[in-house]
Amino acid sequence: MVLTLYGTRGSIAVSNKHTKKHGGNTTCISVEAESGDTIIVDAGTGIRDLGVELLDKGKRKLNLLFTHYHWDHIQGFPFFTPIFQKATELTILGPSEEVSAEKALSYQMTRPYFPTDFTSLPSKITVKPLKKSITIGSIEIDTIVNNHPNHTRGLKFTEGKKSFVFLTDNELFAQDGKTPYEEFVKFITGSDFFIHDAQYTEEIYKKRLGWGHSTYGQVAKLASDAGVKNFMVTHHDHSSTDKFIEKNIKNLKKKYPKYKIEAAADGKTRKF
Repeated sequence: MVLTLYGTRGSIAVSNKHTKKHGGNTTCISVEAESGDTIIVDAGTGIRDLGVELLDKGKRKLNLLFTHYHWDHIQGFPFFTPIFQKATELTILGPSEEVSAEKALSYQMTRPYFPTDFTSLPSKITVKPLKKSITIGSIEIDTIVNNHPNHTRGLKFTEGKKSFVFLTDNELFAQDGKTPYEEFVKFITGSDFFIHDAQYTEEIYKKRLGWGHSTYGQVAKLASDAGVKNFMVTHHDHSSTDKFIEKNIKNLKKKYPKYKIEAAADGKTRKF
């Protein structure tokens, strides 16, 4: 199982000299299974680069999972080149509690916002609701409901004896949240690695209660409580510079010297 990050920003894509190291694309990751299956999670602006790579590799059968449908997680879909290829077979799975994936994607692909309608795409697209647990090729995927405005899912990928968790857009200690903090601890316990939203510092978070995101310190606490000493923070705020991110990672490493802590960056890869 190979994980590659293509987008790690939250809210809106950014591109300037202060964001070169960690990148400016919004959320998108790719997971390659030993079975050869390709699983994409979210279609932020990072999916554009991924699409080009997939075509170069001759990948035509793809799976796209959505954690939720906020704009920064779907805005790259209209620029995902494989959907304009007749040979592409794309299975889309996303939460259906509030709206279907097809309807969410169709909203942004209508005139005057976009010249090509979702239903006019030449690729073969199948849309299905994302169940609590699914299997794609050799990978089992379990889900949990995140604490975020609008229905959002966290994902656990398991292949053989290896597993990692992807929890973006999640407020661990949300007041009146859908899922208690203890459930997230259980969800990541036993995993080899996890990625979690850390859009804010503690000071900024005080002004952002209920916005559906967590802090660097809260994610480290989650790692400690679950006994998972290898983690990465993601969904960097659009205003966070590389220096700002690195400063916060440095502070975490001082507090948790025996932990392997990283900040997500476009292009980073992990093999399990």
